[in-house]
Amino acid sequence: MHTLTSLQKRTAFSRDFRNLAESLTMGALRELELTPKPGLVDRLDNGSHPDLSYELMELSVMLLPRYYEELALCLYDGGSISELRAVGMAAEKRMMQKCQSNTHKGFIFLSGLVLLSHIVFEDIRTGISELSEEFFSNPLPESNGSSVRRNFHTGGIKLECLEGLPSVFEAGIPALNRRPDNPHYALACIMERADDSTSIHRCGMEGLKIVRRDGAELKKLIEEGEPAEKWLAARNEYYRSINLTMGGCADLLALSFALKDFNRSQ
Repeated sequence: MHTLTSLQKRTAFSRDFRNLAESLTMGALRELELTPKPGLVDRLDNGSHPDLSYELMELSVMLLPRYYEELALCLYDGGSISELRAVGMAAEKRMMQKCQSNTHKGFIFLSGLVLLSHIVFEDIRTGISELSEEFFSNPLPESNGSSVRRNFHTGGIKLECLEGLPSVFEAGIPALNRRPDNPHYALACIMERADDSTSIHRCGMEGLKIVRRDGAELKKLIEEGEPAEKWLAARNEYYRSINLTMGGCADLLALSFALKDFNRSQ
């Protein structure tokens, strides 16, 4: 593995680290605020998540800065990859205790991965890929994502990470750059591409097909200059009716917001 210790003390509390941590928190908040979103929590309703609400998701976002601070402390102390992983697991446990639900488990993992990759590697996508290879080479607790990968023979977030988050760097961020005033366009591009395990867990492979078709349709509406709010609201009602959601797409959109804003500030 690429050594973590050579740069740890110098970068753990650097302005660069703090700025990226702040961008990641704001990215998660921007994703939450984007309304409407089919099957996801937003300002209008809780989508296909009866156990969640906007206020609960907002509380969950506000827990992220403590996690990033603990990650920085672990880095400063020369923490190993297993110790850094333990910091993430502690953040997941704190989320469950405070929110009584899985609000941002996926984003905790992904945002921590992005922070570490930015610090240790010259190229962030190389870092994401290499750190993911080590992370996924160790036995992991059973999860909905691992169950989906095993039962449906799909790559899910594991393949997304091993490939350096292409849904973020090749879909989400370019879409935000092309249409900075319409973040639904980035959501559409991510929906069209991402291998969303949550949609498969809820509705099988048909759920993923629906999300991808809807991403393509939303993208077309926006590119043709058509208003999309009524279409999005109608799709939200349909997703609710079949218990479909797309938490993976939400996490990837939040990362896209964060990295675009961070890169702009450099």
